[in-house]
Amino acid sequence: MNPYERDYFVSRIRSGFHVLKLDGFSVKILTPTLEDEYLANEVFSEAFDQARKDDLMTEEEMLEWMISRGLWSSEKDEKVKTIEKDIEKLKIEIFNARSREAFREKVRLYIRAAEKALVGLMAEKNDNFPKTCEGMATQEKAVELFKRCCFVGGEPLDFNSVDINEVFYQYNGLSLTDKQVRELARNEPWRSLYILKDDVKLFANKEGRQLSMDQRAILIWSRMYDNVQESMDCPTDEVIEDDDMLDGWFIIQRKKHESDRAKSELEKRTQNSKISNSDEIYVFTDSRKEAESIDNMNSINAQMIKKQREQTIENKGGAVDLDFQDQKIKLSNMSNEQFKGKFRR
Repeated sequence: MNPYERDYFVSRIRSGFHVLKLDGFSVKILTPTLEDEYLANEVFSEAFDQARKDDLMTEEEMLEWMISRGLWSSEKDEKVKTIEKDIEKLKIEIFNARSREAFREKVRLYIRAAEKALVGLMAEKNDNFPKTCEGMATQEKAVELFKRCCFVGGEPLDFNSVDINEVFYQYNGLSLTDKQVRELARNEPWRSLYILKDDVKLFANKEGRQLSMDQRAILIWSRMYDNVQESMDCPTDEVIEDDDMLDGWFIIQRKKHESDRAKSELEKRTQNSKISNSDEIYVFTDSRKEAESIDNMNSINAQMIKKQREQTIENKGGAVDLDFQDQKIKLSNMSNEQFKGKFRR
């Protein structure tokens, strides 16, 4: 995005409205008021209740129906989770590979491919959402809210004279992507304005009107970038300006926080000195979420050892301590140290 484009988008975000040019006139689309949002939510509730009376399925019921017809499956749900985890791993990988350009760009291609696969799966899962109670009600709410925000020359737009679907389609096309908002948030002219936010009015929204989606997004990302700059582990400018690498940094920081919190909780459960001073601690739980939290406390080396042991047990159908490679290495190192000790005396 060049400086002129950034100037345009920042001024549009700050103005608090969009302008659509139709045949012979322009439509000004303002942000909603609290009353608009309330009345639109009333429309949602009424539309949802009517859809239930008309025997439409809820989102949950639709998913069950899709599974029963083979249109979706628990395996695909697991695939979605796997791809989401893969994207996280790849973003950590691209951050760790920040100094290796060729490998870094190769990882980026894998990220884009994984994101594309995830979008495809979610589109497949949500294909019938418009036919559900929630889908119908969401559509009715969006239309009601949109109608309340469209004006021509200060008067509400007469939707009997225009195709609302065409106007709505054009309006949605004006929304900025997450990538565009992030670029605006960390660059001029927005960055200087945000720094001076206590002295400068950021947005020119008319009194009583709420923030737009783009306004909320740019504020959130501006605060996020502030937090990054204030972090003790603040990454380089190169990382901050690269969305994929910075996402990797965010994930690493989140995992560190989760690990520290989990370790603190575990320490409370292992006050016994014999337990807390042990090299290995086995914790039993029937909660999958807690098991994942405990597993995340392991260092990378410990996770590798765990995988090696699991592979040994799988290959042998069972194992004793000396079957594990890490234990063999440990005993070998101890033996070498004892041997060396004889010559030190």
